[in-house]
Amino acid sequence: MNLKVYLSTALLLFFMLPLTLMAQSEENLEQVNPTRYGVGFQGTFPANGLSGMMDFSDEITAQAIFGFFGTLKTFAGRGLYRFQKEEFWNMYGYGMLGAWNYSIGSQSETVLGLGFGAGFEYDWRSYRSDFPPIFWNIELGIGFVDFDEINYNFSTILFGAGLHYRF
Repeated sequence: MNLKVYLSTALLLFFMLPLTLMAQSEENLEQVNPTRYGVGFQGTFPANGLSGMMDFSDEITAQAIFGFFGTLKTFAGRGLYRFQKEEFWNMYGYGMLGAWNYSIGSQSETVLGLGFGAGFEYDWRSYRSDFPPIFWNIELGIGFVDFDEINYNFSTILFGAGLHYRF
């Protein structure tokens, strides 16, 4: 099978699996979490770029990251699980699967990669209740991307940060 079939299947499973895990109704979820969607920027190497988030429950969130800056381009999907949730902050673990494209000169290659880690998310409204629903996060994890044709491979510790407007 080729890379496109693997990527399509993996992304389909990534986005469809949380739908089977939803235990709360749509109405109850919005009462518990009025900031269910988020848009912003996530910078966790190797998945850096524009980010969109959607909460499936109070604990489970899906995130897509589109990085199209520079020679290393990214499309990654992440699943976040909040294992400690407080009023203005939470701690979470994440798993990441994506496609990375590295282009330099006439050489270009696209491969699958993965990562996992943990993070801390904080709501700016803790400072003042009239602040907009802006959340920032910091993360620590590990990622693996292995290019075959281009000599650019890494298995590295990931440090990251993000900023999202939630609505």
